[in-house]
Parts: sequence; C-alpha cells; structure tokens
Amino acid sequence: MTDDVERTAELRPAEALPDDAPDADPELPGAAVAPTSEGGASPAGRPRRDRTLGRDLLASGGLAVVLTALGFPFAMLWQLITPRVEYVTVEGGWYTVETYPEGYIQADLVFAAMGLVLGIAAAITAWAAMRGRRGPVVMLGLVVGSVACQVVAWRIGRAEWEAFWEAARAAPPGSHMWRPPSVLYVALDPAAAWGALEAGDFTAALASLQLGALGVMALAAVFAYTVCAGWSRRPSLRSDVPE
Repeated sequence: MTDDVERTAELRPAEALPDDAPDADPELPGAAVAPTSEGGASPAGRPRRDRTLGRDLLASGGLAVVLTALGFPFAMLWQLITPRVEYVTVEGGWYTVETYPEGYIQADLVFAAMGLVLGIAAAITAWAAMRGRRGPVVMLGLVVGSVACQVVAWRIGRAEWEAFWEAARAAPPGSHMWRPPSVLYVALDPAAAWGALEAGDFTAALASLQLGALGVMALAAVFAYTVCAGWSRRPSLRSDVPE
C-alpha cells in the first residue's frame, strides 16, 4: 500500500509541490502562462500593459495633436492646387477679369474634398496603428484633431486672404493680382459664442459656431472609423484580445 501511494504522488508532481514553490519557468518547453485580467500576459505569452482610461485619453490626445499639426501642410497644399481669382485694381477699387469666376466656390469645394480624403485616411490609419486603444476614446481624438486640422488650415488661408486685400488697396491702378482661396461659408467665433451663452442667447451662440466645410474631415473620420468597427469580428475591437 505504501508503494502505491508513493507511485501515485510521483505521477502527480503538481499536487505534491508545496504552496511556496516557485512558478514554472515560462522559457521551458511545455510551460504555459495563464492570461490574467489585469496587466498579465496575452494569449501568446507576451506581457500586455493595462488598458486604462487615462492611457486611452493620452493616446487620443496624441492623435489629436498629430492631426492638428497636419493643418499646416493641408493649408499649403490647398493654397497650391486651388485656382485663384484674377483681379485688376482701378482707381478707388478693383474688379475681376472674369464676370462669374469659378474660384469663388472652388476654394470651398477643394477644401471640403481634401478634408474628406484626409479624414478617411486618418481613421483607417488610427484603426490600424492603435489596435490596443480602439474604441470611442480614440474616435473622440479623431473628431477633435480633424476639426482642429481644418481650423488651422482655414486660419492660414484667412491670413493670406486679409494680406491680399491690404496689398490690393495699396497697389497702383492697373495692377493684376490673384486672390488666394478662402473658405467663405464659415462663421466661427468662439468668443462671441461664449458671450451669447452667458447672456442666455443659445441661438446666437450656435450662429457663431457654424463650421461649414470645417466639419467635413471630422464627419469623414467618424464614418470611416465606425465602418471599421462595424466590420470588426471582435466585440472589444482590439486585435490583442481573443475572440
């Protein structure tokens, strides 16, 4: 009977180990690493960092900063490819060479088209590059960064627009000048909106926050990111979490 008990203990070494015995070395063949719910190992045995709201917000903020910085090359490209309206200065004013120049509306159309393409590209890139942070927090960073990107581009164009009119006023009669593009259908004045809110006039506040073409990139980014999430086969949307 004693030999049978000892033989059974040898066949079940895991049960015979004391409670304070060290864990098995994961480098040894056949050793398994059990996944944990908080900061443990991934199913492949690799360590995984905890996913917290603070880290998601930090990643989302970094994405928003990168998108905002893209507003500078966005503005340069927009100024480069958009047709300009030719003006001729006269005594006391100026006039356009064409009767109905298409450049008046082409600036808004090109601006919106660029925002559409960049918004879709930003959403797909964020989905592929930020696999461990997928979710509504990243989408919030996409929205904030996309709006900020187009606002930066719009403000640069606005500065070029104002500089053009100052130069036109100072130019001698008969000078040919080309007006830079500017987004016309925008009414964005946060200071006026805040003053209207303090006065309780919500209609005037909304009238001072009309994004117009400045919201195209954000809408495109949200749509593309939502489509990617809809096609995901993982409920958590993260590629490092098992199905």
